[in-house]
Amino acid sequence: MSASSSKTVVVFGATGVQGTAFIKALSGYNTNPSSPAYTILALTRDSTSGSSTRLASLPGVQVKQVAKNCMDEPAKAFADAGVTKGGVCAVFSVQSYVSPKVDIAQGKAIADAAVELGAERFIYASSDFGGLADTGLDMYESKRTVENHIRTLPITWTFLRPVQFMDNWLPDAPGTLKFGRTVLLKYGFRTHPERKHQLVSARDIGIAGATALNRSDIYANKEIPLAGDELTMDELEKMHQEVMGGPVETSMVALAWFARRYVPIARKVMDFFDEQGYHVDVAKLREEFPGLEDFRARLKRYRAEKGE
Repeated sequence: MSASSSKTVVVFGATGVQGTAFIKALSGYNTNPSSPAYTILALTRDSTSGSSTRLASLPGVQVKQVAKNCMDEPAKAFADAGVTKGGVCAVFSVQSYVSPKVDIAQGKAIADAAVELGAERFIYASSDFGGLADTGLDMYESKRTVENHIRTLPITWTFLRPVQFMDNWLPDAPGTLKFGRTVLLKYGFRTHPERKHQLVSARDIGIAGATALNRSDIYANKEIPLAGDELTMDELEKMHQEVMGGPVETSMVALAWFARRYVPIARKVMDFFDEQGYHVDVAKLREEFPGLEDFRARLKRYRAEKGE
């Protein structure tokens, strides 16, 4: 493959968990450094950050600094990155933790801009909906709204539909995620403690996205549900104790109890997990993606990466 035939892929949310995982997986196809299969443009608000410089070291990756509101004005972000019409093969889009209203606006805007740019493929990081036509939760339905908009556009799409991230349960997860897992662990499964909670490694979300892009013959206009394990909270705690040598670190337990009982959105989310939950066929998915990590493997990899 000549350098001129390298396929350019633009990544929004490049330094986030899912964006980074996608870039790492896609760069793995660049086995010939002098002639990469993909030229990956990682859009970042700070090209000098540690996460940006780590991405820049991967084969075929070019870090492009864009404005802080790049997801609100994606057309400007494309221009700032030096991308012109017809010069992009695919766009990967993932939004950070924003309000449902902003989530919808950004998701639609990036998809529209990708079409205007002439991109052929669009990989959208969505969410699993537990098999429900309406979850009743804005944080999920905002993703469905964006999906439905993308379906109307003249572009070939793939929707990644992950369940909860295993990474949210790691020791170095941000404080907000530690609080969220505390609510779930301590007070989430109030009436159904036997219900298994599904998890997926962020690494595997990236692998699925890169695979979908590389195998459009299989994944064009397809949804990919993503889960690598399913555990009760008791099983999760025991596994964490076995592998990590200690309990799951919790945060603000009293406040978690208050949120579960008195904060409407927290109560609705916990009721979703308690009464419905995710229902990805993990065994079937593992046939499709044999390298899917289970929770034990994810914890072991965390320890190995930390040199423990």
